[in-house]
Amino acid sequence: WRSARAGERARLAWLARTLAPDADAAALFLALSAGERAAVSPDLEQAFALSGLAHVLSVSGLHVAAFAACVFWLTRRLAVRGLPALTRTLEPRRLAVPLAGVATWLYVVFTGAAPPAVRSALMVSAVLLGVLTGRRSSALGALALAACALAAVDPAACADLSVQLSFVSVLGLVLLGPALRALVPLPPVLVTVHGLRRAWWLSREAVLQGACASAAATLATAPLLALAFHRLGLAGIVSNAVCLPLCSALSVVAAFSALVSASAPGLAVPLVALGTKLSAWLIVAARGFAQLPGAGLTVPAPGALAMSAWWGGLLAFAVLGGRRRFLALLTLPALVLTAAPWGLRERAPLAVTFLSVGHGDAIVISSRGHHALVDGGGVPHGADVGRRVVLPFLQQHGIDHLALAALSHPHPDHALGLASTLAAVPTARLWLPRGASDGPLVRAVVDAAKGAEVSRVELGAAPLSLGEATLRVLGPPVDRELLEGENDRSLVLSLTHGEVTFLLTGDLEAPGEEALTTGPVTVLKAPHHGSRTSSTPALVAAARPRHVVFCVGRRNRFGFPHGEVVERYRAAGARCHRTDLDGAVTFESDGHDVRVSHFLPGDQSMLGGLERR
Repeated sequence: WRSARAGERARLAWLARTLAPDADAAALFLALSAGERAAVSPDLEQAFALSGLAHVLSVSGLHVAAFAACVFWLTRRLAVRGLPALTRTLEPRRLAVPLAGVATWLYVVFTGAAPPAVRSALMVSAVLLGVLTGRRSSALGALALAACALAAVDPAACADLSVQLSFVSVLGLVLLGPALRALVPLPPVLVTVHGLRRAWWLSREAVLQGACASAAATLATAPLLALAFHRLGLAGIVSNAVCLPLCSALSVVAAFSALVSASAPGLAVPLVALGTKLSAWLIVAARGFAQLPGAGLTVPAPGALAMSAWWGGLLAFAVLGGRRRFLALLTLPALVLTAAPWGLRERAPLAVTFLSVGHGDAIVISSRGHHALVDGGGVPHGADVGRRVVLPFLQQHGIDHLALAALSHPHPDHALGLASTLAAVPTARLWLPRGASDGPLVRAVVDAAKGAEVSRVELGAAPLSLGEATLRVLGPPVDRELLEGENDRSLVLSLTHGEVTFLLTGDLEAPGEEALTTGPVTVLKAPHHGSRTSSTPALVAAARPRHVVFCVGRRNRFGFPHGEVVERYRAAGARCHRTDLDGAVTFESDGHDVRVSHFLPGDQSMLGGLERR
C-alpha cells in the first residue's frame, strides 16, 4: 500500500511540475494535494507566514472540511437528478454521507494522515454522523471527540505545535466567532427581500462572517504563534477573509486531483492544471499581503501567566453577554499587560550569548535595548543557520533591529548565517575587517545589510557605545599585510562593561595572536575554535581569562577543541564552556560580576550560577 501510494504521489508530482506556471505554484499544489512540503521554498513559507496564511500550506481543517462539503453536495445533487428511482426509497443524504466520509478519509490518508488532517477528518465524521441520524451535531462535541480519539491513538501528537494550533483555531471559531459577529449590529436578511438586494445582503453577511471567523482564529492562536515563532501576522485578519473563497476552491480542486489521479490519471490533467493556476493566484495574494506594513510583528515569547490572561479574557468575552461582554473586551489588554511582567526576568545591563550553531561563531550582544551581532555561523551546502538558529533567537528576545553587525572574516562558518540573518533584520552599521578579500561571501553580507552604514575597520578605529557597554577594535593591525591568511586578519573586538571585559577573537592563529595587544579579560572567545594552532601560552598568560568559550560543532571532523588547548586554559584557572556540549552560553554582567548560563535544545532549564570576576 505504501509503495502504491508513493507511486501515485510521484505521478501527481510529475503532472504538477509539468503543468504549473512556476515551481512555487507546483510546490504549493503538491503540499495540498499530496501532503508534500519538501519543495516549498523558505521564501514562500515566509510570505505565507507574514500574510497570516501559513495554515494553508498544510492539510488541515479548511481543506478537509471544504472537500467533504463539496463531495456531500455533489453526491446529493447527483443522486436526486441522476438516480430518481433510488432516491424514492433512500434519502439522498443517506447515500451522500458514506461517500463523503470515505472520500474524506481517502484524501487524508493519501496526504500522509498528518495529525491536523486526522483531527479535521474526525470532526467531519462526527458531523456526517449527525446528518445521517438526523441529529444536530455540536461543534464543541465534535472537537472533543476528535481530541479524545487523537490522544488515545497518538498521545505524543498533543505536543505537536500544528495539532495545538489546529485545535485552538477551531475552538476560537466556535466560541469567539459568534461573539465577534454580535458586535456588528447588521439586520438579518429578510425573507421578503429578493433579487439583487437579497444577493447584496447575503454577500455582505458572508463577508462579515468570514472576517469574524478570521479574526477569531487569529486572536485564539496568537499566544501559541508568539511563543513558537515570536511573530504575529496581523495581516491574517484581512488576508484570511479575502482569500477564503480562493483557498476553499484550491482545497477542493487539490483533493479531487489527488483522488482522480490515483484512479484515472488522464482525467486528472485538467484538475491539476486548474489547481496549479489557483495556487499561483494564491501565492500572488500571499506575497501582496506580506508586504503590508505591520504584516509580521516581532514580539517576545509570552509567559504562561500572560497566555492564561489572554485566553481567559477571550473566553469571558465569548461566553458573557450584553454589557459584560464589552467589559471583558475592555479588561483584556489590562489583564495581559498586568500578567506579562510576571513571566519576565529583569534583564541584565549587558548580556552576551554565544549561540550553538555547530562549527562556527554567532555572538549576540544586548545592552539596554541596543543590540549587536558578531558573525552568524554557517554550513556550506547545509541548513541555513541564520534562519534556523540566529533569527529565532533574536525573535524570541524581541530583537527586531541591530545597532551593529560585524563579520570577523569571510569564511562560510562565520558569514553564511550572518547574511541570511541581516536579510531579515534591519541593521544600522556593518563592520568588516579592513583588508578582507572582497569575495562572494563579503558581497553577500553587504547586500543583505540593506541600508546599513558599511565600514572597514582596523586597530585604532573609533569605539562604539552599545547601551552601557563599549566596543573597541583591537584587530586587524595596521600592518596586517605581514600576516598571512584570512584567519590572522580577523576582526578582533573588545567589549567592556565596567570591570567586565569580553575579548572576541574571530579565528586568530598564532601569528595574529602575536600581533594582538591585550590585558586580563573576564571572558575570552577561544581563537579559531580551540585549534592547536591558536591559544598560544603567550595569549593565555596575557589574557588570564576567567571564562573561555569554545564555539565548536558536536563531533566535528577537525577534533576542535584540541585537548592540549583546553588543558592550557584550565591550568591557567579558566572555566571552559563548549557550545557543542553546553549549548548556547550566555553571560550577564552588571559591571562587576558575570552570571553564566547554558541552554541546550530541548532543555528548558537555565543552568548556571553567579561568578565573581
